[in-house]
Amino acid sequence: MQEWLQRIIFDYSSPLTRQGNEDKFGFRIHSPDVMPHSHWHGHIEVNFLFNCEAEYLMNGRKIYLPQGRMILFWASIPHQMTASVGDGYMVNIYIPLQAFQQWKFPSEFIGALLRGEVLVAEQSHAADVALTQLWDKDLAQKNDALTAQVVSEIRGRIRRMSVEGYQTLGVSDKTTGKEQKNPVAGLSHIDTMLRYIADHYDQKITIPDVAAATGLHPNYAMKLFHRVMKISIKQYINRLRLLHAQALLVDTEQGVLTIAIEAGFGSISRFYDIFQQELQMTPQQYRNKTQKISA
Repeated sequence: MQEWLQRIIFDYSSPLTRQGNEDKFGFRIHSPDVMPHSHWHGHIEVNFLFNCEAEYLMNGRKIYLPQGRMILFWASIPHQMTASVGDGYMVNIYIPLQAFQQWKFPSEFIGALLRGEVLVAEQSHAADVALTQLWDKDLAQKNDALTAQVVSEIRGRIRRMSVEGYQTLGVSDKTTGKEQKNPVAGLSHIDTMLRYIADHYDQKITIPDVAAATGLHPNYAMKLFHRVMKISIKQYINRLRLLHAQALLVDTEQGVLTIAIEAGFGSISRFYDIFQQELQMTPQQYRNKTQKISA
C-alpha cells in the first residue's frame, strides 16, 4: 500500500519521454504546469481542475478540460498541457492499469479509456474539493489502513462517474484532425487482451488463451504485451490476482486458503510465494497491518 504514497516525478527533458513507475500509485495537488513536451506513461490518470481550466494537446489534438468535473484518460496516449486559465489548482491521481482493471467498471467505460478517449463527468460535485483534500491529508499520514480507505474511496468516486454519465472528447476519433503518431502501437490488441484478462484472471488461463482472444500468435502477443505494458502477461495476471487477494484480506474475514482460490491462485503455496515476493510479508501480516489504524 505504501506504493501509493510515492509521488511520481515526470521527466519533461525531451519529447515523448516514456515515464516509469507504471506499477505505482501517485497523488498530487499543484498549480497547473504548462509542459514543454508531450509525455506518456502507463497509468489511468484522473484530473480535477478547481477554479481553473486547461488546454491540452492529446494525441496531436487540442482539447479543453473544464473546471470542477472529474476527468479520466489512459496516459499511454501522448499528452501535454499547453495552457491554463485561472488562479486555481489541479489534482492528479495516477492509478496503475492493473489495479484499475481489477476494479471491474462497466465494459464500455473501460473500453473507451483503452481506445484512447478522454472521459469528462457530466456532473460536478462541490464535495470533490473537500474529498480530494482529505485524500491528500490521509495519504500524508503514511498509514496503510487509511491508504486502503483512500483507494476504496477513489474507486467509488470513479464508479459514481461511470454511473452518473460522462462525455467523450473524440480524441480517439481518427476521421478528423491531425493525429500524432502514438509510440504505443497495437493498442486495439492490448485493449482486447487486457479486457480478456480482467474477465478471467480468477480462473485458470494460459498465454495461448489470451493471445487467441485477439487473434494473435502467442509469441507475438507476449512480445507486444511486454513492449507496451513493460510487464509480461503472466506477471500481469499474477498482479491482478494479488490485488484481488489484498482487497479480500482487508475487507473480509475469509480464510487465507479461500482467498487464494477465489483470487485465482492454483495453490496456497503459490499464493504465499507470490505474496511474499511482492509485498515482503505474509497474507496474515498484511491483514493485521491494514486492518489496524494507528492511534
